[in-house]
Amino acid sequence: MNKMQIILASQSPRRKALLEQLGVKKYQIIVSEIEEKMDMSLKIEDRIKKIAYEKAEAVWNKTNGERIVIAADTIVEKENKVYGKPKDEKAAMRMLKELKNTKVNVITAMAVLIQEKEQKIEKMDCTTTEIYIKDMTEEEIEKWIATGKAMDRAGAFSIQDEFMKHIEKIVGDFNSAVGLSTSKLYDRIKKYL
Repeated sequence: MNKMQIILASQSPRRKALLEQLGVKKYQIIVSEIEEKMDMSLKIEDRIKKIAYEKAEAVWNKTNGERIVIAADTIVEKENKVYGKPKDEKAAMRMLKELKNTKVNVITAMAVLIQEKEQKIEKMDCTTTEIYIKDMTEEEIEKWIATGKAMDRAGAFSIQDEFMKHIEKIVGDFNSAVGLSTSKLYDRIKKYL
């Protein structure tokens, strides 16, 4: 099989690293630049699946030839409240005060669009990982926010760097919570690698 063009519709350094962990060395990054609007009439999983699909579709429409377009979207959810990336440090503080000492769901939706000969194949996945965040003092929250890393993450936290000391337990797919379910992605694209 010819090596197919692989396109990651994300500039996330975490998704880039996860794609490379699958052994994908040659790929292009094309950012979708869509406005991410949640359709509140849908269930939470369907809302983020729709955003992941819209990201993939936007990049798909900018490209041609035999290709694989991979897009994803990650949110944090607690008791049906969705937490995206914080707008500022105050928002990050507010989020972390709500999320500390509790279980949250990190939900990542992934859209994989594949052009094979004349056929367009569309694959959608959604993975939920349970994260148990320990109780944190205000000082600990401020220290984390001061790293600058809270601003680029849904829920203002991450599980793969200094914040991990505040994680008590993870149930489910670690990589999906980081930004991409590598096991599901591998199943979708392995025949093309």
